[in-house]
Amino acid sequence: MTTRDDLYRLVDQLRPETLDDAAAALRQYAPAGASEPPFPASVGAVSEAPADLATNVDNYLAEGFGQ
Repeated sequence: MTTRDDLYRLVDQLRPETLDDAAAALRQYAPAGASEPPFPASVGAVSEAPADLATNVDNYLAEGFGQ
């Protein structure tokens, strides 16, 4: 049985000039309209966060960030 990991390894071995043909061959097995897995609703929830949020998360949470 072929696993996704098997397919990923095969894709990693493709020559650049064959990518279009390989994608066309695989596309026939993907559901119509499927391009990328959907992201959880929480992704992008903090799109206007300060640039230093990751560094100072404890400080922002202590101040009531997001309330």
